Amino acid sequence: MEVFNLDIINRKMNNLVDKMLSEYYFRLLNKYIMAIKKTTLFLFVLVLLFISCYPLSVSRMKWRIKWDRDMKKGKENFLAEQKSTERGKKPPNVVIILADDLGKYEVSAYGADHISTPNIDRLGSEGVIFDEGYVTAPTCAPSRAGIMTGRVQNRYGFETQVMEFYPTNMIEYLSGKYLVNTGDFIVESKPAFPSEWQVHKQGVPPTEITLAEMFKRMGYNTGITGKWHLGISKHNLPMRRGFDYQYGFYGASSLYTPERNWSHVINYEHQSFSTQYQWNMGRYGEAAIMEMGKEIEEEQYLTFAFRDKAIDFIEKNQENPFFLYCTFSAPHIPFQAPVDYYCMYEHVEDDNKRVYYAMISALDDAIGSIHQKIKDLGLEENTIIYLLSDNGGASYTHATDNGPLKGGKLTQFEGGINVPFMMKWKGKIPAGTRYEYPVSSADIFVTSVINAGGNLPHDREFDGVDLMPFITGKNNERPHEHLFWRADHIWAMRSGDYKLILSARDGWAELYDLKKDKSEEINLKEQMPGLYEELRATHEKWQKEKLPEKPLWPRIMDKKFVLNGKEYLFPA
Repeated sequence: MEVFNLDIINRKMNNLVDKMLSEYYFRLLNKYIMAIKKTTLFLFVLVLLFISCYPLSVSRMKWRIKWDRDMKKGKENFLAEQKSTERGKKPPNVVIILADDLGKYEVSAYGADHISTPNIDRLGSEGVIFDEGYVTAPTCAPSRAGIMTGRVQNRYGFETQVMEFYPTNMIEYLSGKYLVNTGDFIVESKPAFPSEWQVHKQGVPPTEITLAEMFKRMGYNTGITGKWHLGISKHNLPMRRGFDYQYGFYGASSLYTPERNWSHVINYEHQSFSTQYQWNMGRYGEAAIMEMGKEIEEEQYLTFAFRDKAIDFIEKNQENPFFLYCTFSAPHIPFQAPVDYYCMYEHVEDDNKRVYYAMISALDDAIGSIHQKIKDLGLEENTIIYLLSDNGGASYTHATDNGPLKGGKLTQFEGGINVPFMMKWKGKIPAGTRYEYPVSSADIFVTSVINAGGNLPHDREFDGVDLMPFITGKNNERPHEHLFWRADHIWAMRSGDYKLILSARDGWAELYDLKKDKSEEINLKEQMPGLYEELRATHEKWQKEKLPEKPLWPRIMDKKFVLNGKEYLFPA
C-alpha cells in the first residue's frame, strides 16, 4: 500500500494556487492596462477633435464686413444737400404695395381662374399691367434691397438672405449637415462663416441711399407698415434708414396672430424644418411686432393691421407729400387665414391650398381698402401707386405651382423672378395699358425720384430707369437691354427674348427663347452654342466690372428642386 506524504501534497497544492492566482491577477492587470490605454486614446482623440473643431474656420476674417468709405461719404454729402420741390406745386405721393411670395398666376389679371383678385386687378386696370415684370432676386431680402436702392443688390454684396446665425464650430456644422433632418434644404456651403460679431452688420450697407432717405431729402413724410427684412442692427432699422414712421416686424416672417392658435383663424402647418422654425418663433425676436422701435401687442389679424396702419398714415399725411412703403407679409408662411375667407373656398378639397387662397383674398381686400382710401381723400391724381410681389410663389409649399412658369421662389427660373407688377398714376398713365417689354423692380426707385422732381447722385450707377416715357409710348425702345441675376453659383440673365441660366458650381447651363418657350422647357444651348457663349461672356463681364469680388456674407444651405425630372440646387 502506497503511503501518502502530506507535506509533499500540501506543497504542490500551494504551488498550484499561487500559479492560478498569479495568472488571474496578470489577466486582471492586463485588462486594466488595456482599459487605461483605450481611455487615454479616446481622450486624446477627443482633445484632437475639439482642437480641430474650434474655431470653425481659420478664414473667418474673410467674411469681415467692410464698407466703401468714399461711397459712404458721397451719400452723406448728397443727402446733406436739401432738394426742395417747386414752390406752389405739390409733388406726387408715392405708395409701394408689396406682397410677399405672391405668384403671378395667383392674380386673376394674369389669367388665374382658380382664384379671384378683383381689387388687385382694378388697380392694374386703372393704370398699367406689366406682362414681363421682374424682381432683382428670387428671395425676400435681396429683392427688397433692390427695390429700396434702385440698384441690383449684388453691387453692394447683398447677394442672399440676411442670416440670423451661423454654426459656431465644426460639431454644429457637421450635425446640421449630416444629423439634422433638413429635408430638401441641404448644407452645401464650406465650413467657413463670419464670426458672431459680424452677423449683426448684415443688411443694406450704410453706403446705399434708400428710397426713404431720398424722399426725406426732398421734404416728404415717410412711413413703412409691414415687413422690413433689410437688417436688424440698430443702424439698419427703418427709423435709421429714412422712415419717419414704422409699424411691423424686422425679420423674415411673423405669425399673423398673437399666438399659434387664435380664435376665428384657420391654420395649415407645413412640417418642414424651416417652416416649423417660423411657427415656433411665434412673435419673438425678429418676429416681434414693433411700432416706432417699441414692441407692442397686436391682436388683429396681421394683414388687416398693416392695412389699417397704412390707411392711418395716409390720412395723417394727406396735406403733405408722403412716401408709404406698405409691405404685406401675405401670403408668406406660416399659413393662417381668417375663417370667413376660408369659408369662401369650401369647394377646394386641399386644405393647404384652401388656406393659401383665403390668405390671398384677405390680402386682396386689404389692398382694395388702401386704394379706395386714396380715392376718397382726393389724392388719386397726385399719387403714384406700385403693386408687386418680392418674388414668385413658394412652390415648395405645394400650395402654388406658378402656373406655366418653371420653378418658384429661390430659383432664377421664371417662376421665381417674373412677378405680378402694376403701376397707377391717374391722368398720367392711360387706364387699361398693358406693357409687354421686361421691366425691373429697380425701376421703381428711379421712376419715383425723377417724377417727384428729384435728382440722382452721380457717384453711383443705378440699374433702374424712368418707366414713364416707355409706358406712355414716348420711347418705343426696350427699357433694358439686359437684366442680370446672381446668387452664389447661380447666374442668370435675360437679353431680349433669350434667357441664360447656369450653375457655375454644379456644371449645368440652359438657354431658352422666352418668346416661344415661356415655360423654359426647350434648352437651346447645344443648338445655339454661339449665343450661349456670347451671353455667358456678357454675364462674366458684368460680374467683373460691376460687382465686388465676393458677397458681404455667405449663405449656409441650398434648396433641392426637381423640375421636369431634373434635380437642381439653388441657394436658400
